[in-house]
Amino acid sequence: MIEYPKKVSEAEIQAELWYKLREAGIDARLEVKGERSRLDIVIFRNKEARAIIECKSWSVRYVKNQGYQKHKNTKQLTKYRETFKVPVFVCGCLASIKPAITFASKCCASF
Repeated sequence: MIEYPKKVSEAEIQAELWYKLREAGIDARLEVKGERSRLDIVIFRNKEARAIIECKSWSVRYVKNQGYQKHKNTKQLTKYRETFKVPVFVCGCLASIKPAITFASKCCASF
């Protein structure tokens, strides 16, 4: 028996976000190799990395009860910013997709 998922997965958030980014004309690539990392989504402009979007599947329960995981994620995001020298955005739920697209658009427009 296969049970119906109780929450939206990270992969579903990533897929939906990628689709919406491409629909908006943004060059977004999935699972990009970086220095000792695999980045969920990288935003490119003229084949130059402009931003990273890290997808998570967070819930209210996650934020309240798993602070140590949140700390671990903060370390990961800081590492990405310092290593790759581009802005990083966390898309933690389907409701975060619209702000992620706004973030990506601004990153592509700057520089």
